[in-house]
Amino acid sequence: MKLGRSIIIVVVVLLVAGGIYFQLHRNKQHLNNEIAIAERKIDAIPVKVDTAKWSTLDQTVISNGSLEANDQLTVVSETQGKITHVYKDLGDPVQKGDVIVKVEDETIAASVMVAEANVEQQQKDIERYKRLQEGNAITKHDLEKAEIGLKKAKADLIKAKKALSNTSITAPISGVINQKFITEGQWLNGGKPVAEIVDNHQLKIHVKIDGNDIYKIQKGETVNVSIPVFPERTFPGKVTAIAVKADQAMKFAVEISLDNPKDVDLKSGLYAEVDFPVKSKKGLVIPKESIVGSMEKPQVFVVENQRAVLKYIVTGISNDSQIEVISGLNEGNLVIYSGQLNLSGNEKVKIIK
Repeated sequence: MKLGRSIIIVVVVLLVAGGIYFQLHRNKQHLNNEIAIAERKIDAIPVKVDTAKWSTLDQTVISNGSLEANDQLTVVSETQGKITHVYKDLGDPVQKGDVIVKVEDETIAASVMVAEANVEQQQKDIERYKRLQEGNAITKHDLEKAEIGLKKAKADLIKAKKALSNTSITAPISGVINQKFITEGQWLNGGKPVAEIVDNHQLKIHVKIDGNDIYKIQKGETVNVSIPVFPERTFPGKVTAIAVKADQAMKFAVEISLDNPKDVDLKSGLYAEVDFPVKSKKGLVIPKESIVGSMEKPQVFVVENQRAVLKYIVTGISNDSQIEVISGLNEGNLVIYSGQLNLSGNEKVKIIK
């Protein structure tokens, strides 16, 4: 009985082992078939190509900044005293010379009267000394001393009148009161800010241009200024200054000026993008996206005999979509611009639309 049971167990084990072997062999055969099918499917790597051709390459240099007022300054008090009247409020327009603030002036006005009296007295003294000198009643030194006294009295009068005029604080430029720092009745000290005046009739933009592009820009040339809050419109500007020295980032400061249109109230601080037109150039061009590697050592894949061939090239100017090839390619070369991430060189490729 035990022998028969052992034989049965051995037979069952053999049958199970045989079944497992058969299934594994079948799975292996199926896997090999799938690999063979996959290898046939990727026999040629699909790519998209464009033809290297001679074309006119339109190029632009673009930079951005923010609008700034052409004239902007803070008016500072040159006197001290109690503010008796404020003539201009926040947002009010002002013309050059308009009185913004008036400071009490009674004491200073009295000083002017005293100074004027001193000048008058000194003038009378000199006239009297001249008559006395004719009769040798006084020395020449006495007359000279009186003349010096007159000069000092006149200087004191000038200072007193200047102090009096400082009690009327005026606008040194035309514009709009953008900030006001004082109120009526306040005590005002010398050197204290009174108001900020901004003149937006003409605006300017300061941008930074890379050293590779700075020689493409000329002083006096017209540029296009785009402002996102007015997406359907561009504004003409003019290059008014170009820095002669680069900053630490090897960029040059460029100033652009533009008139504030009468139908649009452009404001200082708005973001702006400046488009510098550059002369078009004809050359051998390819899609910019076909470049592999770095721009310092650019390479492209070219289709030759249905295979991808990696070539080094020398590039020139570029725009957003195209780049000039100075050497390394010929007109008519089929340059791969899509699918090159799957390539390393010499793979068979299939061109797709």
